[in-house]
Amino acid sequence: MRKSSGLILFATLLLSVLPGHAADYEPPIVVEEAPLVPVEVGSGWYLRGDVSYSANKSVYDVGSLRGNIDNNRVGGSIGFGYHFTDLLRADINLAYVSSDDYDDGAISAEHRVWGGMVNGYVDLGTFVGFTPYVGAGVGVLYSTYDISGADPFLTDAFNSIDSRYEFAYALNAGVNYQMTRNMSVDVGYQYLSSPGTKYVDVDRGTIEEGVDFHQVKVGLRYDLW
Repeated sequence: MRKSSGLILFATLLLSVLPGHAADYEPPIVVEEAPLVPVEVGSGWYLRGDVSYSANKSVYDVGSLRGNIDNNRVGGSIGFGYHFTDLLRADINLAYVSSDDYDDGAISAEHRVWGGMVNGYVDLGTFVGFTPYVGAGVGVLYSTYDISGADPFLTDAFNSIDSRYEFAYALNAGVNYQMTRNMSVDVGYQYLSSPGTKYVDVDRGTIEEGVDFHQVKVGLRYDLW
């Protein structure tokens, strides 16, 4: 009996101690590491290239004079841009706009125009892959002209060469079509004007200011996602 009583007492004491130790036990804290999220470097940027045609009459289209006239109305541009939101974007473009040459044996003249523009656009929503847009831009036109010839009576040769940068602005409208995830085709119109750009009026033999271009543009845009 004493032996049984001792075992019962020992068991009772053991049970009274175990819950206290169990209460003091704290499970280890497991800290889960946050998953790594890749950062898209360059997301929102895009590259573009365009071919343009100036539909307006050239200032060197002087049919009343006899001579060789070459009015090149085809140009092109390259640039890059950024999507600020789904509706707002902007790009920077360097362009070759046009060239004109005139030569009648006595007088020769040539005119070249390049441009650098910053354009902003508002995309008007996408419908079945087509995204119409409107926009405007500012920049500069770099132009050169060279006119030379001889006075038929005094046989005095003359030559005038000039090149300069002048302020320019543009109004844009068009539609973009998404062909693949990154590639789209853009068809648009641009009114490009530079009130201070000079050119030679061969018909009147004077230097005039102010050139305008009504350009139809077709290009590709590649999104760097």
